Amino acid sequence: MATATLLTAALALPAATAYADPAPADATPAPWCEGKESDGTTLFFVDTQFSSALLTYGNEALTATGKVLAQEPDGTLAPYSGPYTLSVTLGSAGLYAAVGTVAADGSFTVHKSVPESAGKQQLTLSAVVDRMGFCGPSTQVDPVTEPTRIVLDKATAADVPAWGTTSISGTLEYQEQDGTWHPAAGQPLTLQGAHSTQAGTTGSDGRFSFTQDVYNTPTHWTVDARDHTGGWDEYLTGTSAGFDITSIVQHATLHLASAKVDAHSRLSVSVSADSTDAAVPGNVLYLQQSADGKTGWTTVDRIPANPLPVARAVTLTVSNPHGYWRLFSPAATDFPAAYSNTVHTSVYATKVTGGKPNHPTVSRNSYVSFSGHVYEQGTIGPWKPVTHSYVTLLFRPAGQKTWLSRGRVKTDGSGAYRISGKATTGGTWAVVWYTPDSAHVDAQGPQTYVHA
Repeated sequence: MATATLLTAALALPAATAYADPAPADATPAPWCEGKESDGTTLFFVDTQFSSALLTYGNEALTATGKVLAQEPDGTLAPYSGPYTLSVTLGSAGLYAAVGTVAADGSFTVHKSVPESAGKQQLTLSAVVDRMGFCGPSTQVDPVTEPTRIVLDKATAADVPAWGTTSISGTLEYQEQDGTWHPAAGQPLTLQGAHSTQAGTTGSDGRFSFTQDVYNTPTHWTVDARDHTGGWDEYLTGTSAGFDITSIVQHATLHLASAKVDAHSRLSVSVSADSTDAAVPGNVLYLQQSADGKTGWTTVDRIPANPLPVARAVTLTVSNPHGYWRLFSPAATDFPAAYSNTVHTSVYATKVTGGKPNHPTVSRNSYVSFSGHVYEQGTIGPWKPVTHSYVTLLFRPAGQKTWLSRGRVKTDGSGAYRISGKATTGGTWAVVWYTPDSAHVDAQGPQTYVHA
């Protein structure tokens, strides 16, 4: 009766996983091979599976799964029950071993990363109990590098502004064993030029972008992907791609300031000019005038512009003292046309009409008479008479350089004048109007020789 009770109780206990065959077909013995001397423990690796032995970019580790079972005294296999902790390792003589834990049912999973530089390696599974090592199945891994390429969004850029910036962007890709191409994420790149180097990293989509300063000549840059500063995955081969700026757009910078016109219709203006290429087309700038600042621009002077930069005051006599002024540089190879700011002068233009002698030949010491009108004109509008303002009669004797005053008279309400002078000898006569303020310029009638 007691025997039956013990048997019944034993059948009620949960049974441990065991194999009646002490060495099933898929069980690999793991003999003691290293470490502390064996205490007689006998272990087997069961249902062992290795992942692909071909290691490539993104698949750079060998994974082993299965079970480690101990042989019981009756010859069956069951999970190791102690008294020590059981673990598994995966490694080789040349590589540190990865360690995996063993579950209560004896199952395990262990991963071992293998650098590409390690080359082909025989990786062995081992079970470790109380510093006793039991060597199990092994497999050879074969690390293989995969080709890469840089696909630029564009490989050239034309007509790029000198001393500006340009964008160089694209995607770094790698080729899998089946021949398909995929983005290579998180890989370092450099942009290398003659004068500078930039570093960057591809994004999760393999994309990269550099913003690069541009010089004033066509330039070549190289996008290079390989291990320059660390972080490059050695399962990828290095690669590079070239980017070229094929043409540059130069530009001239022109400026006018402090424009004014004096009583003698002399325009004075400060001129400054520079260029991205240390020159402007023809080494000449053109000073232009317009009545309204929008249309009808005409050139009134040529200003030498070599060497640059130019910074000088320019003075010249102009026929029209009111209007708008600008600098102009014509278009040429690599240069678009360039214009300065526009400056405005609002001095009244004036003119003397008539002013010819009543006789071309007179008796000595007789009088010569002159008549006409004086007019003024603003920036816009018609000519208007200058009323009640003095005109002066000038005389220069034959063979002399000095002009002499022969009197002055005021214009009437219509701007008309009449004035006479004694002809003591032959010479040249002229009627002039001298401005009494800074809002006008002087005016002069014709110079006429009278014989006496």
